Amino acid sequence: MKIKWHKRILSALVLGSLALSIAAVSIAQAAPPHPGDPAQRLQATLSKLVEKKVIDAEQSHRVMLFFQQKDTERKAEWEKMKNMTPEERDAYMEQQCIQRCKKRPDLIKDLMEGAGLSQEQAKALAQEMRPPHGPSHGPGPDGQNPPPPAP
Repeated sequence: MKIKWHKRILSALVLGSLALSIAAVSIAQAAPPHPGDPAQRLQATLSKLVEKKVIDAEQSHRVMLFFQQKDTERKAEWEKMKNMTPEERDAYMEQQCIQRCKKRPDLIKDLMEGAGLSQEQAKALAQEMRPPHGPSHGPGPDGQNPPPPAP
């Protein structure tokens, strides 16, 4: 008994899509795990800086309070936007974009003012908080990221 050509094509498509979905699942499982709770990462970063004696425990506490306040402000902003109509939300976001473009956020300056850190301490904290850039851009011998390779 001969199998008709359209059944062969259909079978090949089904088997191909099955193989593709299995490959996608295996790639997704090999992906790195989620980085975790931001508050825990911040606490770990601050603990590391306290151990290195870059900041003291009091400054660490003030930095945690500073970021908790920023998070509270962000959540309040989100709640405010949830109650808006789509048109109001678009107009509000447009206004916020214009205001933020005029005054670019500066983490180091905010840490100096909000948490009472010196400029060197704020720079060290900002550097520690910066996420890693992948295995090809690991830290150099002095702890800084190496410059990108020349083309």
